[in-house]
Amino acid sequence: MTGYHRKSLLRRLNQRPDERQTNLRGQHRRRYGPEVVEALVPLWEASDRLCGKRLHALLPQLLESLEHHGHVQLEKGVRARVLTMSSATIDRLLAPVRKSSGGHGWRRPPRAHSGVRRRVQVRTFKGWDEHKEPGWLEIDLVAHCGGRMEGRFIWTLVATDIASGWSESLPVITRDGASVLAAIQRLRQHLPFPLRGIDADNDPAFMNALMEQWCDAPEQGIELTRSRAYQSNDQAWVEQKNGVLIRRVVGYERLVGLEAAQLLGELYAALRLFTNLFQPSFKLKSSVREGGRIKRLHHPPRTPLQQLLRTGVLSDQEAQDLKELRKRCDPVALLATMRSCQSRLALLISGQHTSAMAGEPLSWQTPEQEKRELEGFLQGLQALWRQSRPRQKKPKPRQGRRSRVDPFEAHADLIPQWLAAEPDVGSQELLDRLIDLDPQRYGPQHKRTLQRRIRDWRVARVEMRWVPFIGQMRPLTSLASDGRNGIRHQCRPHGEFCLPGSYGALHGSTSTGSGPG
Repeated sequence: MTGYHRKSLLRRLNQRPDERQTNLRGQHRRRYGPEVVEALVPLWEASDRLCGKRLHALLPQLLESLEHHGHVQLEKGVRARVLTMSSATIDRLLAPVRKSSGGHGWRRPPRAHSGVRRRVQVRTFKGWDEHKEPGWLEIDLVAHCGGRMEGRFIWTLVATDIASGWSESLPVITRDGASVLAAIQRLRQHLPFPLRGIDADNDPAFMNALMEQWCDAPEQGIELTRSRAYQSNDQAWVEQKNGVLIRRVVGYERLVGLEAAQLLGELYAALRLFTNLFQPSFKLKSSVREGGRIKRLHHPPRTPLQQLLRTGVLSDQEAQDLKELRKRCDPVALLATMRSCQSRLALLISGQHTSAMAGEPLSWQTPEQEKRELEGFLQGLQALWRQSRPRQKKPKPRQGRRSRVDPFEAHADLIPQWLAAEPDVGSQELLDRLIDLDPQRYGPQHKRTLQRRIRDWRVARVEMRWVPFIGQMRPLTSLASDGRNGIRHQCRPHGEFCLPGSYGALHGSTSTGSGPG
């Protein structure tokens, strides 16, 4: 009951009352009083608020220096106690001061996407064992920046199915949550299987409230997961496709503007069919460690379409539509379309925009010169691997009604015109234009408001203007005749498209025409 040992209790009971009072627990003389704390606080502030262990090592030198310059004068007894206290005592005496000081809690508040990261489950490279059916995708963004992350350039959204290896690629003009989400929704329409889950990295373009709300919606039923920070091996499948599909075909050059996005859309439309229908790949079957070596066994090489058909998740009609699609597509015509798009990208990168969009060689260029141009572009695709992950803070959505006068009311019609003409223009560039128009009205303090205005405009028009131009493809018959190399091939009669721009072609629908559209 008392907590004492029986011998200790006997000794207590046998003591005289005066001795018993002096030996009671908890009554001891306090060694470090308020005067010591009062002397310690200036020393702590002079050290820039070091922790107890570091301050304990610095106290002799710091106190001597402050006394030498006349900043501190301590009594002899107080000075001795300050120098003899331990680091734990320093932390204990300064704890109330730290708690009440203005610098307490100096750490920045968490960003909006940090909360999303905490709520999204982490999936490592070993987390796919339970998901054998198609529909679980790894997604990533590839930057076409040319080695410089400054300014505007195009991104490519890459998605890879874990079970079958089916891959899709879409160009995205701006790297923000709304544009990426719209591209994912468009990509979902092209998949021949239902989308069950998305695994992304920690990029704010993926880890944001828009993506989280869309995946958590009951009508979607999509599981959103993320990889560990700075662990690219957690997304090994899509990282491999970044090199095989994007860097090998497009390269590392800088691509800017709507023209480049349209060419990439046409290139990816042919690439998705050529890769998924006619490019077999190995899939790991098992790995066994033998001493210091790992022995890996692979399944026979199969195309993503063959892997998808082997899973048995498709209905008979869906499987038949995919087989019919494979019969209609000519691999040589697909490869010719890819080479044509690469050639026009080379012209666009060199600054020859008109000829690149027309799809015809320059009038003063000979076939040999155009061939050398294409060879130089293809040789650049074998450059060393470059990878960068820019960090961009996503602006928080403004809530509530406007309580102040709109600062852009005088030019409310001019700003949408600029954005319609240049969808990828930045807020700083628009603000510079407004300052040139009316320097008395506009200034740097309006940049944050202008950023929110641009974001609202992009969210409202992202489906109409920024989602890639997959549907705008040239018919294969226009590429069938090549007078320079003597190749002639025709995929379908009457100028019909053999390269469908959407998944509707899997169900037998075709579109006809003789030009883009």
